[in-house]
Amino acid sequence: MTQRPTFRQISVLPGVWPSAGLLAALGPLSEAPPLALTEWPPAGPADPVLRRTDALLAGWKDVLDAELLGRLPELRYLGLRATTTGRVDLEYTERHGITVAPIYGYGDAGTVEFVVEQLLAHARHGLKGPHPGELTGKRLGLVGYGPVARSVGQVGQALGMEVAFHTPTPRTTGAAEPRWAPLAEVLGGSDFLSFHSPAYRHVVTPEELALVPGAALVVITTLGLPMAEPALRDWQSQRAGRTVLDLCAAHAAAEETLRLPGIEVHDLYAARTTESILRAEAQLVANLTAALQPT
Repeated sequence: MTQRPTFRQISVLPGVWPSAGLLAALGPLSEAPPLALTEWPPAGPADPVLRRTDALLAGWKDVLDAELLGRLPELRYLGLRATTTGRVDLEYTERHGITVAPIYGYGDAGTVEFVVEQLLAHARHGLKGPHPGELTGKRLGLVGYGPVARSVGQVGQALGMEVAFHTPTPRTTGAAEPRWAPLAEVLGGSDFLSFHSPAYRHVVTPEELALVPGAALVVITTLGLPMAEPALRDWQSQRAGRTVLDLCAAHAAAEETLRLPGIEVHDLYAARTTESILRAEAQLVANLTAALQPT
């Protein structure tokens, strides 16, 4: 990308949820005032402002396939308010020399706190017995072991839980850390189960889901469900335990699924907190600024 002191036109897609503070911060980086779009893809003829956009900010819901990217002939930079590039045609961006810049870690704290909140609430109010229960001594299973899962595991251990995790490749951890275990053991041996697998990837089969204890609390905060939706419906219909979803996990699921007994959808994105919004927008601006610097 040719280095310039500013971009000619920065445009912001609806999935970024831009604050007034972000738009103000973008002003010095754009020759023309930043354009905040209210719909994507745009309806009708191509907007002249959009056609001259050379820097675009998008969210994880915004589809950016070759046809849509082709409407932006001047595009040279694509900043994502997301960690995943799953909705971007990366072959197109590479072929046309478009820099793609995701952001990382901005929502980790909020997601960790949401998961732990569900574990604590279930122990206190969801376990059978005449008195509130405890997490101490309970088994916590983690499917996936990125930064969020590691933090959830650390909190679980601090609260006295026995924590095991599964990743496709076995990992060696220290004696005081959560231990790796085969998927069947993590699914079948957990009182509490939390999914932290990659976006839009089905990582468990119906047969594997059947291993999860019927009363286990399952928390899903992945981007998209980590299992086929019909499999989730069939499995949940046959058990007494609760499955908790945030809006990241639930956003594309059918009403038929979300209304099932035992499915509990929280009307929030676990990662979207006041603090995470500030972190995300700061990273977006920092990445844009870095892209303008001489190399």
